Amino acid sequence: MNTHVWTALLCCAFLAALPVPALSQTCSSYSFSGNARFASCVDLPVLDSYLHWNYDRTTSTASIAFRHSGASASEWISWAINPSKQQMSGSQALVAYQNPSTGSMYAYTSQITSTDTTLPEGKLSFGVPSLNATFENGEMTIFATLQLAAGSENGINQVWQVGPMSGGSPSIHPLGGDNERSTGTLNFVSGMTTVSSKSKQRNKNVHGVLNAISWGTLMPLGAIIARKLELR
Repeated sequence: MNTHVWTALLCCAFLAALPVPALSQTCSSYSFSGNARFASCVDLPVLDSYLHWNYDRTTSTASIAFRHSGASASEWISWAINPSKQQMSGSQALVAYQNPSTGSMYAYTSQITSTDTTLPEGKLSFGVPSLNATFENGEMTIFATLQLAAGSENGINQVWQVGPMSGGSPSIHPLGGDNERSTGTLNFVSGMTTVSSKSKQRNKNVHGVLNAISWGTLMPLGAIIARKLELR
């Protein structure tokens, strides 16, 4: 087998063996209006959402911005902390939507129980000194300052959701698909995040499909190329 044949086969084998690269974070290049700046951010894996934050360890205070792109006036958005589980039920939530009567954004806090379907207003277990929301260029954003318990920097359960409006009020969100996978953990200091096991499974499935394409397409293609080169 000549040098050209070996080169073609080795190149294809190398490409097929490459791991699927992680998607680069797009949140890091985002610019907020009003000169708001955040030191850390993460592209959340589902629901076209992003979280930006600053965290002060000395006061256990987090300033966050939760963004949902591709939003419409018929949707509500929410970002929440669950003290015990990775699920919406039991969460301490920030909620926002566009008031259909005034066209302005309305943001409030809500304690979610297993029977809540309309996200009722209520105080949270931690302080929220400031809270507001914007709706610009097809993107809804919740801005908030959270006065958290000491030790929260070690990791929290985060939940984010998008759901429909009904009669001018939030209605129950879909219970399957990406709405079921919108949970994970977050470390405010290190920036480390994890996603729900269902999101991980989806990522594994995507990885498996891409590997199958690599080995099922690139390697046979390399053999064909090598064969043609050998026949010259």
